[in-house]
Amino acid sequence: MVEPLPTPDPTGFWAWFSEHQQSLLEIIRGRGQGKVTDQFDAALTRHGLQVAYEITEGELGGELTFTPGGDPAVAAFLDRLVKAAPTLPAWRIHSRIQRKSLAQAKAFVKALHGVDLTGLHLQVATQDGLYHLRFVHAALAQLPEAQRFDVAGTFLDHALGEAIAMGFVASVGFTDKGEGLEVALVINEIIRRAEQEARA
Repeated sequence: MVEPLPTPDPTGFWAWFSEHQQSLLEIIRGRGQGKVTDQFDAALTRHGLQVAYEITEGELGGELTFTPGGDPAVAAFLDRLVKAAPTLPAWRIHSRIQRKSLAQAKAFVKALHGVDLTGLHLQVATQDGLYHLRFVHAALAQLPEAQRFDVAGTFLDHALGEAIAMGFVASVGFTDKGEGLEVALVINEIIRRAEQEARA
């Protein structure tokens, strides 16, 4: 019989995180014992939180990023969760994957999925202010469907930032033939559009 998760307890989780944040940093920096993800997963489970996350070394020390995986209801919950987080000088805590450089986004895809996106181009259509993107890349187009979408999602979340990817990309597709635009042109256009709407 599967044990039910306890009632979500964000307050208890953040109390645990505050108490253990220094030892987590030591592990991230290679000076502590154990795996950060083992401790973090156990703490989330103890406090009834089923959420996806990345935990890495950042500019100030540690960086904790939760990800809703494209689900608006989960995104709203994560916004509340992060709003309740303690202020810790050595940590940055986010409720969405943050935008990175194109080189970093491609490197993350290669590390996570084993797919080299060198030579990627994008075909673009817009409708009702949303972008429909087709990835033009021979190796990507040959992957099983679920894996293609995982790769595309990872790339867009990191190249655009997850909030923009969720808000402005309506669909993705794949082809191994045809012309496309330079990735940087498309990514920069979507970011500009999102920033213009945010200022409006």
